[in-house]
Amino acid sequence: MDNDSIKTIAYEAGFAAAYFLPLPDYPAHDDEPHIVWSAEGYPWARASLLLVWAYRPYKKGERIPAYYINSNLSYHASVALKKRLEAEGINALRCEIPIKQMAVRYGIARSLKSSLIEIPPFGTRTVIQTMLLGEPFTPEEYSITDDGLCSSCRACENACPARAISACGYDVKKCMRFYMDGADYPEWVYGIQRTHLGCEVCQEVCPRNAALGFDEPSPEVREAFDLGRLAGGDTSAARKLVGKNITGNGKLQKEAQHFLKNPANEQNIP
Repeated sequence: MDNDSIKTIAYEAGFAAAYFLPLPDYPAHDDEPHIVWSAEGYPWARASLLLVWAYRPYKKGERIPAYYINSNLSYHASVALKKRLEAEGINALRCEIPIKQMAVRYGIARSLKSSLIEIPPFGTRTVIQTMLLGEPFTPEEYSITDDGLCSSCRACENACPARAISACGYDVKKCMRFYMDGADYPEWVYGIQRTHLGCEVCQEVCPRNAALGFDEPSPEVREAFDLGRLAGGDTSAARKLVGKNITGNGKLQKEAQHFLKNPANEQNIP
């Protein structure tokens, strides 16, 4: 099979784009000591495949997390794609590699001051799944470069409720998402949280997403994320939609209870 054949299969699985890249090689260095990756543990691997799942957000004011619903959809699509490739005789492995770094390094994406990446024409509203392939598919060349928009735009800086973005870039330890991996958040996070499982304010205001439009949550999704239902502890349907790995220990229930107590979420952070 060639690159185009793999892309066709990826599109059939629901992905919007597929990129063929060399194997990642990220030795430890001072700037990003937490990012270390080597292909030495995968001697059979010959190429990297980045798969882009594109989605449209829900309208501002929705508490339902469009990102996590689509993240879960993309995960299942990648599992199905892996099986399809293996049925075609191609060794494929779903594998976490330095996604942002590779996408920017090879000209697929732009790095933004919000720490997100933009992949035209999908903006920042993407989920990326990655695979290693056991066949030497031809790496392709891409040429997205910095267009200077971030340096002249302050939309995300002005809108960030935690003041985690500035002219200097992104401070992860100020971002509310930094404190949300567990089920219990600091009170100030609950106070400014607008959507389940994270924050999408910087994406809402980013001009790179302005042309994407919006999707509407399905009746099934709305029913699963009914605040009264979640606050009462019935979270199984919602967890199935967004994935159980990120919603354990009563996380959705606690969020719903706080949303009901503070529907406007207009408290100031410290």
